[in-house]
Amino acid sequence: MNSPGKDSGPPAASGEVAWPTSLERFASIVQNAVEGIFQSTPDGQYLLVNPALAKLYGYNSPDELMANVQDISRTIYVDATVREEFKRLMAENGEVRGLEYQVRRKDGGILWISEHARTVRDEGGRVLYYEGFIQDISRRKHAEDELRTAKEAAEAASRAKSQFLAVMSHEIRTPMNGVIGMASLLLDSPLSPEQHDYVETIRHSGDSLLTLINDILDFSKIESGRLELEHEEFVLRECIEGALDLLAPRAAEKQIDLLYEISEGAPAMVRGDTTRLRQIIVNLLSNAVKFTERGEVVLTLRAEPLPALSPVEGPATPGSADRARLFIAVRDTGIGIPSAAMSRLFQSFSQVDASTTRRYGGTGLGLVISQRLAEQMGGEMSAESEPGRGSTFRFSVVVEVTPNKPLPYHISPRAVLGGKHLLLVDDNPTNLHILTKFAQNWEIIPHTATSGVEALALIEAGIHFDFAILDMQMPAMDGAMLAREIRRLRIPEELPLVLLTSLGQRELAGDKNLFAVSLTKPAKPGQILDALVRVLTHGHAVTNRARHSAPPMKDQTIHRERVLLAEDNSVNQKVALRMLERLNYRADLAANGIEVLEAVRRQTYDIIIMDIHMPEMDGLEATRRLRAEPPGGYRPWIVALTANAMQGDREMCLAAGMDDYVSKPIKTPELAAALARARAALAR
Repeated sequence: MNSPGKDSGPPAASGEVAWPTSLERFASIVQNAVEGIFQSTPDGQYLLVNPALAKLYGYNSPDELMANVQDISRTIYVDATVREEFKRLMAENGEVRGLEYQVRRKDGGILWISEHARTVRDEGGRVLYYEGFIQDISRRKHAEDELRTAKEAAEAASRAKSQFLAVMSHEIRTPMNGVIGMASLLLDSPLSPEQHDYVETIRHSGDSLLTLINDILDFSKIESGRLELEHEEFVLRECIEGALDLLAPRAAEKQIDLLYEISEGAPAMVRGDTTRLRQIIVNLLSNAVKFTERGEVVLTLRAEPLPALSPVEGPATPGSADRARLFIAVRDTGIGIPSAAMSRLFQSFSQVDASTTRRYGGTGLGLVISQRLAEQMGGEMSAESEPGRGSTFRFSVVVEVTPNKPLPYHISPRAVLGGKHLLLVDDNPTNLHILTKFAQNWEIIPHTATSGVEALALIEAGIHFDFAILDMQMPAMDGAMLAREIRRLRIPEELPLVLLTSLGQRELAGDKNLFAVSLTKPAKPGQILDALVRVLTHGHAVTNRARHSAPPMKDQTIHRERVLLAEDNSVNQKVALRMLERLNYRADLAANGIEVLEAVRRQTYDIIIMDIHMPEMDGLEATRRLRAEPPGGYRPWIVALTANAMQGDREMCLAAGMDDYVSKPIKTPELAAALARARAALAR
């Protein structure tokens, strides 16, 4: 561009510095600016450009650029309509800031630029020209394109991974449903002891394989960020006791004590994800029992109150009170973990050493999944161990506390038990401590003995006891032997006895007249309380919490609801039909969605058990059509049956119009519960 003229003024005196005039300074800034600077007319002709702009557009000089570009919109703009948008913004706002668009260089190359400009008007408001500056943002745009491409590729990979997990879940669970379902049905049929052992091995192996599949799917969902937590109200003690019940048979087989203690300040009812909390506890208990050959496994739980959620953190659930942090520890007396291996505990697919893997099995996923779940629930997990002396795993989670709902009693247990004297006999000090705390909470006066000899000495000393709790498994003198000795000194009416025994050991108690009640370990507080109340009231029901009544007789009444089973896999058809028969339901069969629609046109069905993945027409599409055009105006209750186990599968089924959800492998109790819910809904 042509240099501006100089301001007139007197010449500088001899020896003085000749400072540039304001016009000279302006010209220097324009000439040497890094950004492209311009002035242009509204119709697209340049009035002034600097060397940086000429270089940006691929010209040797400002003069060459101005000589070759007579219409900016046709020569420079890749998209000529951008010029119209530019002029509109200038007319409305008098300026543009950061307008990004593509321009064409002299050599045909394309650049991305960012433009800042303003409108210059005369005193009458007439537009004289536009002026502004331009920056090359091609590098940033290319980086954004690469980032967008990478993001789209990552999202596509995530979708592919999720789809793969869903497919694998379906493909693996479908044959597993046949293996476990048929084994369960076969166990209910007449078998020789050897055949029963074979089938039990098949079912146990199937269950182990299913556990491994679930762990891998859970780990994949956590890694892909697709695992979401439920938020429901549940009884905290029942969640803990349910986990203990699952491990009780294994602990009994190894003859180790499985104990637990819940602190007095723990809330009764909480709101959170009971399934995932139980999963963590079962994982830790399972490892503890697996690596413990003798001694005990003890779970303890305490709670610490937390303030309610603030508006910043998120709204509290309606009806909820404050929050609590639960601290749960699982301690064992097992083989322990070397200090050098502690750092590998929570690494994926890691075990302490190869020999451990060969002897005990496992993938190392359980602890990783448990740690991630605890973190998702607002907590953390840690461990400490000493080789040969055992390990302790601790974790915490945050739950919402709902108003306490104490278990109902017809009368207060303290009114019956308060002030009574209880003899506790157990060689395990941990169990004695826990039982003593139970008794004190009920205002019972406890007396403890660590052996049969010590217990007999207390009785022979003339101390009066209203009842006694004896552990079965004690050295030198077990619970049954001690009970026989006590019966020589006290008749049942004078000193009723309660036996604590492991699963499968009840036959070791000998004469049934020795004990008023026999409880299996780990004995729950409610069970012990019921037993003590019953022996004091000579078997009369005082509470409504008794759990030791004989199981109800199987109802032989055929249910009147008509059931249609939609399933394409022949093995799964046999499993489901046989289970329905065992549950006293008559069912018809359809192999795909088209057959379902044909069947409901022929006759009315109350309940449809609908597989999701079927050829020709899947269960979701069939459900949508049934809901769009109800057969005869009647709305059947539809239960989704799927081998998918991914987050969102339930929501997908319900969104299609299904009423309930049962996942494969089908388990008889879960199917029975779903059918009971269907009957209850249909009766309304």
